[in-house]
Amino acid sequence: MSRPSVFDGETADGGIQGVVVGIVTDNEDPKDLGRVKLQFPWRDADDESYWARVATPMAGDEYGAYFLPEVDDEVLVAFENGDIHNPYVVGSLWNGKQQPPQQNDGDNDVREIRSRSEHTIAFDDDEDGSITIQTSGGHEIVVDDSKNTETIAIRDDSGKNELTLDSSSGTVSITADDELELAAPTVRIDGSKTVDIDGGTSVEIASKNTIDLSSKARLDISSSGLMGIDATGPLTIRGAIIQLN
Repeated sequence: MSRPSVFDGETADGGIQGVVVGIVTDNEDPKDLGRVKLQFPWRDADDESYWARVATPMAGDEYGAYFLPEVDDEVLVAFENGDIHNPYVVGSLWNGKQQPPQQNDGDNDVREIRSRSEHTIAFDDDEDGSITIQTSGGHEIVVDDSKNTETIAIRDDSGKNELTLDSSSGTVSITADDELELAAPTVRIDGSKTVDIDGGTSVEIASKNTIDLSSKARLDISSSGLMGIDATGPLTIRGAIIQLN
């Protein structure tokens, strides 16, 4: 029994040697196998292939590299044993209408993955070196290996809210345009040398129950202006020696 042809009214006569160019016409595989349908420019425009599997760098049981060609993408197609009924997409092609996301400046330092919506992962192999992950809206993560200024930065599209880890200086900086909030059942701030809390206008410390200020050596509370101590209940001052001046 002869197999039905991929094209109406035809049968598969002989094999197709080598590879051919195809245009993706459908990528909604009803079996969710990551297959696409193709139209071959050297065939009639209404001729469409069987579902073609797509070769990827890695494929396994619900894992692998998932990059499905878009409709109208130009792809390179091979055929199992030359049989036109069994096409495989072995790669994608740029052309005069669909051009690369980057231009080669001669150094060929940049490798980039860019989605249809312009989410990007860029690898820059120049002298400094960096990896940038950026959304189409401008939010980004930048890992920068520039000499003496190695940093990892997470910033929003405004550039006003940022978390930076600076390996060269050993600092972690968090910058917020309006408000910085830390929330957890327990929040611990531990400085092996010094903890500085500075409010340009005011510093407020409040608790619904108890606030403890203690020091194993010396505790100084001072004000360059007025200072008030007020309690709605008893006020106790206790010390081995109390000096009031």
